[in-house]
Amino acid sequence: MLDQSWSLFNLNRSKRGEEQMQYIVMDLEFNGRRHYDIYPMEIIEIGAVKLNEQMEIVETFQSFIRPKFPLNRFALQFCGITKETLLKSKPFEVVIEKFKKFCGTDYKLIAWGGSDFFTLMVDCKVNRVNTEWITTHLLDMTRYYDGGLQQALEEHGLQFIGQSHSALDDALNAVLLLKLKPWIVSDANYFIPDPVKICTGGIKKWILISLEEALQNNQMLSWNDFLKDQNTEKYISIMNLSENEIRMVQNLFKKFAQMKYGRKTKKLLYA
Repeated sequence: MLDQSWSLFNLNRSKRGEEQMQYIVMDLEFNGRRHYDIYPMEIIEIGAVKLNEQMEIVETFQSFIRPKFPLNRFALQFCGITKETLLKSKPFEVVIEKFKKFCGTDYKLIAWGGSDFFTLMVDCKVNRVNTEWITTHLLDMTRYYDGGLQQALEEHGLQFIGQSHSALDDALNAVLLLKLKPWIVSDANYFIPDPVKICTGGIKKWILISLEEALQNNQMLSWNDFLKDQNTEKYISIMNLSENEIRMVQNLFKKFAQMKYGRKTKKLLYA
């Protein structure tokens, strides 16, 4: 049951004719990636529930997304999605436009974990989709509960709805927990995206692997040599990195190179 003061507040807003905020509780499922791969995680399903300020379900959204990169078999088994289903689905840029229309104009995005917001921004970058619509008012529900989604439900005596790792079902289950703490939507402790991590998160492992391989061969890898690497070039292309964003990758490379090679490598890093 909703807190009485919360319900009274929204009732008064309705009587005054104020436009009500919409709350979009979303969940994403991913294609997945090997820990050293330069391909992004890639979203393969979006599920979402739209709530009004009385915490009533107004509408739901669900769509699979056709992936751009090689399919991860484990991810498909984990999510219970077939390869055929994904290959018949619309691409990211088409689905995300439909999702933006579903969200409307006055809303907050809510997810069970900040990784959903992060991956959504990465996929928008990969697909050249503007991210202004997801840069503010992002609420991570895991800040207010301990453990995973299923654990939180059990601890509060709630039964899981539907199938685990089905995007819409997970969003519906997150709604159950949101209704227990409706004040979450008024919290201004928003998720803040880190542009450096968005640009460098997918190449971090490859930098470390490349430096380690050079060390094993009694060599020192320079930034220019790393920049010419086929995987590095592919990552820059996939992520549509600007010159400034490439410098972010370079700064990360320098940081890791100094850790691997020591402080006497300044000339090498700029070579």
